[in-house]
Amino acid sequence: MPESYKLVYFAGKGRGEISRLLFAAAGVKYEDKRITFEDWPKVKPTTPLGSLPYLEVGKEVLGQSLAIARFLAKKFDLFGKTDLDFAKINAIMDTLVDYRSEVFKVMFEKDEAKKAEGMKKLNEETQPSVLKNLQKMLEANKCKECGFSVGKSLSVADLYLYDVLEGAVTMKADVLDSYPDVKACYNKVPSLPKIAKWLKERPKSEF
Repeated sequence: MPESYKLVYFAGKGRGEISRLLFAAAGVKYEDKRITFEDWPKVKPTTPLGSLPYLEVGKEVLGQSLAIARFLAKKFDLFGKTDLDFAKINAIMDTLVDYRSEVFKVMFEKDEAKKAEGMKKLNEETQPSVLKNLQKMLEANKCKECGFSVGKSLSVADLYLYDVLEGAVTMKADVLDSYPDVKACYNKVPSLPKIAKWLKERPKSEF
């Protein structure tokens, strides 16, 4: 009997979207359970780690967004073809994890002065440094030639790169222009039919 999947996350993209992109890419059905912020205090005590997202796989429950994503990527054969591919994919993802942590830190800063200072540092220092490092990795992998970050087929690294950088591109359309391999990978993902379908049909959200 095929495994059943239920992804539980807030009614937005955030840390849950990478798993939704993986389900879309693999063409695998799942229940996309979305929690409102109003309901969160009631839901929180019932979660495995007191946080979202979590994934129900049959009777098993997994927490931590990247653990879920890596599990699904392995399950759906989106983690490269070799052990070296696997390592390269993880290196790209870990670079993006560090960047996203800084983005979230600024986004959720309540002190407006600190938030403005954090945004300035993010735009002028953190983001260019991350994009430069990603460009090095993707250039070495010849991403510009095929649009994929590792090897010649889609992997979780491509989906995560698109997911994490989507906000930056939305805010500044030319932000990737100085990083051709990063831009090639970013543009490849939404051109894939299954991903294009998901991006068109997914619920609109504020984040």
